[in-house]
Amino acid sequence: MLEDEELMMRAAEGDMASFEELVERHQQSALNVAYRFLGDRQLAEDAVQDAFLKLLAAAPRYRPTARFRTYLYNVVWHLCVDVYRKRHPLPLEEVPLGEDPGGGPVQSVEEAERAALVRQAVQELPPRQRMALVLKHFEGLSYEEIGRALDCSSTAVDALLVRAKRRLQERLKELR
Repeated sequence: MLEDEELMMRAAEGDMASFEELVERHQQSALNVAYRFLGDRQLAEDAVQDAFLKLLAAAPRYRPTARFRTYLYNVVWHLCVDVYRKRHPLPLEEVPLGEDPGGGPVQSVEEAERAALVRQAVQELPPRQRMALVLKHFEGLSYEEIGRALDCSSTAVDALLVRAKRRLQERLKELR
């Protein structure tokens, strides 16, 4: 199996099958990031589609100085910020919680309420803090990778995450 960076280099040479493989590999994670940031599935889908179109257009200029995934998240981040600036973010939809593992309906309702409060608090974070939080805790990126995606240093990422967690704690206390 070819590495993402090699697929992107092949796409730069016109190999559309390689680019399609990149899309297949990363479309869902990019959609998850955009959705968690924007809180609207249609806006997230549009942003991800635009991101892949931008990547294809930029393929001839691509240089693998970072992991492809980091490069993709940088493009997604900028597009999400553009959408965010043009329109107030919509509240997150209720995410289905799946089957009840035996905790009973009361526990399920409490978990759903707790999840809704957390989603609301995350949605209210400033954009850079929100994206840093999403990339760290939902996508598992390192501070260095997040820094590359957000065009900042690892130290700045640490500060963003500390401020985001502090704001979340404060906001969740208010919401309870």
